[in-house]
Amino acid sequence: PTKSVGWTRLRSPVFAALCVINGLVQMDSYGITLPTDDEISEAQEKLGFTFSIEYIQFLKSGYDLGDIPLEALEIVNPPTYANIYTALNDARKHWNLPKNLIPICEDNSDYYCLSESGEVIFFSHDGGTGEKWENVSIWRNKMIAENLE
Repeated sequence: PTKSVGWTRLRSPVFAALCVINGLVQMDSYGITLPTDDEISEAQEKLGFTFSIEYIQFLKSGYDLGDIPLEALEIVNPPTYANIYTALNDARKHWNLPKNLIPICEDNSDYYCLSESGEVIFFSHDGGTGEKWENVSIWRNKMIAENLE
């Protein structure tokens, strides 16, 4: 076991299996539907955007952001507060989101967006911040680490 942020993390197949089961239970309780390959392809077509491999893995993880207080935008039967299609429309209409970005997570009219190159770029309705991450995996891990601080 290793120590991290005051609690023990076990590194074992049993712990990994429990994490998967816990994630599935949480996804079921929140009504999250894992997208199929066909649904991912359909979403890419509807959005006019090709998803990066890391974003596809993120979608298939059940939009796993750990316990951080952010909601990932969903592509399959999304609730109104986490609808990627509505968020994209609103961000382009009200905040002039560039065509080369799609929002993947909304935070009070600010967006974490996926670029065509696979980077995650923070887009603030108040103006540019210059914040970006190399890919979805790095962004996700950074968001989780910041939440633990």
